[in-house]
Amino acid sequence: MRKLLPLLVAGFLLGGVVLGEPLMHERLRVKNTFTRPEEVVAYYCSRDASGFIWSGMLDAERRAFTLWEDPPQQDTFFIASKYEVLPPEVAAGEARVQVRYLLVALGDIHGTRMPVHPEERVVTFQLKKTGGSWKIARPEAREIAPIVLDAKFR
Repeated sequence: MRKLLPLLVAGFLLGGVVLGEPLMHERLRVKNTFTRPEEVVAYYCSRDASGFIWSGMLDAERRAFTLWEDPPQQDTFFIASKYEVLPPEVAAGEARVQVRYLLVALGDIHGTRMPVHPEERVVTFQLKKTGGSWKIARPEAREIAPIVLDAKFR
């Protein structure tokens, strides 16, 4: 059970099983000690789901977990009721990890909420192993939209 605890923080369990609302915020890490690509994606999604990516990703965090030159900078964000990190496809130092989101709205800093269609969004993360650590290479920071969990607004 000890290995599962960090994975429960974001309100999901790796391997496609979705839990309910998040248990707490994922703590900030500036060192990437994860050994599996899906753990890196799960960390990123957990921080994103709590609103930390949208409100400002720290450079140390960005360098530790991504190959991005700049942090994501978006004016709006998606709001999701839940998400799941699917099992990875890994081959020769590269990996693909899909995350399935159930969206409820599009939001912004002013509290505006607009309906979204389609309600399911799948984001495919491509990772590369560099210096012994898995890092997100794609989508690029300018291509990715933040996705915050609806529970954060209650």
